[in-house]
Amino acid sequence: MGITASFGEGRYKIFAEVIQAGDGIIVYVGGGERPHIGGFSLSVPSASAVSFSIPLHKDFVVSHQVSEKVSRATGKKCLVVAGIHIEDATNEEISILVNNSLICTDMLIELMKKSGL
Repeated sequence: MGITASFGEGRYKIFAEVIQAGDGIIVYVGGGERPHIGGFSLSVPSASAVSFSIPLHKDFVVSHQVSEKVSRATGKKCLVVAGIHIEDATNEEISILVNNSLICTDMLIELMKKSGL
């Protein structure tokens, strides 16, 4: 069973779900008008994340930050898949979505700690 968190309202709502995968963690971060798979990042606690993106997608910006944050907080390997989309998003809207993603991640980490994950 996964642990989930969400933050934001309407088209700025972000959700995150985590599952344990052996000695690691997998997180999906989605939101906006059309959640999807846009980018992914893999982190270990002692190094920077490695990130990949589907062409023309910038979701790796979120997956990179989230994977490093979760990996450092838990001391575990962490794979994050992210897909957040608002059609014709402005720079301000993108900033809101990234910020909401980081707040949602903090909430998710707290839930993970409470569950012992």
